[in-house]
Amino acid sequence: MQIRALVASYETFYGGDPNRIHNVQLVAHLIDGHVIAPGATFSFNEATGARTAEKGFRVAPVIINGELGTGLGGGVCQVSTTVFNAAYEAGLPITARTNHALYISHYPQGRDATVNYPDTDLKFVNDTGHWLLLRTWVGSSSLTVALYGTPMHRRVVTDTRPLVETAPAPVNQTIDRSLPAGARVVDDSGAPARSTSVRRRVYSASGKLLDDTVFYSSYRSEPELVRVGPAPKPTPKPKPRPKQKPATTTTTTTTTTATKATQTTPQP
Repeated sequence: MQIRALVASYETFYGGDPNRIHNVQLVAHLIDGHVIAPGATFSFNEATGARTAEKGFRVAPVIINGELGTGLGGGVCQVSTTVFNAAYEAGLPITARTNHALYISHYPQGRDATVNYPDTDLKFVNDTGHWLLLRTWVGSSSLTVALYGTPMHRRVVTDTRPLVETAPAPVNQTIDRSLPAGARVVDDSGAPARSTSVRRRVYSASGKLLDDTVFYSSYRSEPELVRVGPAPKPTPKPKPRPKQKPATTTTTTTTTTATKATQTTPQP
């Protein structure tokens, strides 16, 4: 099969609750030892199958519909991201890759890969002309994925665009009556919507350009969670004084009648 030496490898670090660590270790063991024929496509979902409780998967933190929650198999994307980066560094054609809905800072910028059985998959093609063997080493805090085969001595050049904000974080505000009036407490600062891209150019050992691909990533915003105290009660307005009625003036008109006396002189 001409599996002779290391072609490429990648290591990521992780933490979290015990269930998440268990899921990372479980799915890493499921893909360990897979061989990929010349010209064949590796499918992460086909290699792992459905993530079910019967297989031993546990409920752990996971991104569901763009929001943090819990679900069966949380932590699997740690493994798919590590596999993606191993194939990336090997210079293999990557035919299916989807970024997470939310930005995760502990993954290499723009080089995360989420999966969700059966619809969201990670796929890459073995175009080396020789067999490849995928191996994993998983510990309590780190995971390494390696690809072995016949080294092609490809050179990978990466150009990463800055992470830019495309929309502000929305604010979810609720009233907390245990807080003083007018107080404001930020429980989660949230995050704006962001985007980035990574350009990968793959050259052969002789310097020929074999592949030039741009991987685009857009991440949703996370709301800022704020609790505020109730609004202060408005100060009551003073009652207006009753208007006083104007004083009534009585005008008395007195009419005086003058009597005119007429003196009559007797005629002689």
